[in-house]
Amino acid sequence: DTYDKVQLWEGGPYWATTNIGAEEPWDYGYYFWWGDTVGYKRENDAWVASNGSTSSFSFSSDNTPTYSKSISTLQSEGWITSDGVLAPEHDAAQVHWGGNWRMPTKAELENLSSECTWTWTATNGVNGYVVRGKDEFASASIFLHAAGSGYGTSLYDAGSYGYYRSSVPDSGNYDAWYLYFNSGGHGVLSSRDRYGGQSVRAVQGF
Repeated sequence: DTYDKVQLWEGGPYWATTNIGAEEPWDYGYYFWWGDTVGYKRENDAWVASNGSTSSFSFSSDNTPTYSKSISTLQSEGWITSDGVLAPEHDAAQVHWGGNWRMPTKAELENLSSECTWTWTATNGVNGYVVRGKDEFASASIFLHAAGSGYGTSLYDAGSYGYYRSSVPDSGNYDAWYLYFNSGGHGVLSSRDRYGGQSVRAVQGF
């Protein structure tokens, strides 16, 4: 296990200190549609696949096989397990990092939002939040990037908004739960389409 991690509250998972695909702690890393395990990075105003398969990807419903599918269909096609989370072969953290790494659940993102102290700041010129544990975990923290999101061939809101995917689909056919934040606040929502490109922060344990 070569990735740094910290625990932020009692009984909680260990959180990676970098995004999937980031080469440095302040890098945005890859962007993923929900269920994607390839990941795409922004280069020369285009979306470049991490595996070299394309240098002109578009985050759209046509390129997102999980879009418009019900929970039962996602289960029958093997996208999610009986527990309602992405199957390991469709979990970006598991595919990229292996071991016990996985994408966080909706509940884990909710606890991250409620159990920690959030401070808007900039690290190496990158806007985002330092998310710090409380009490005996006050010495542990992670930095979450305001990396924006991918739609179509463009990147939107970088430097102003952050979007981090969970492994859990919304009960409808089009959305998935994700962590959302800007300088004014943070929370967990499901109003973002599954085809949008969002960051992934891996967790381990519990």
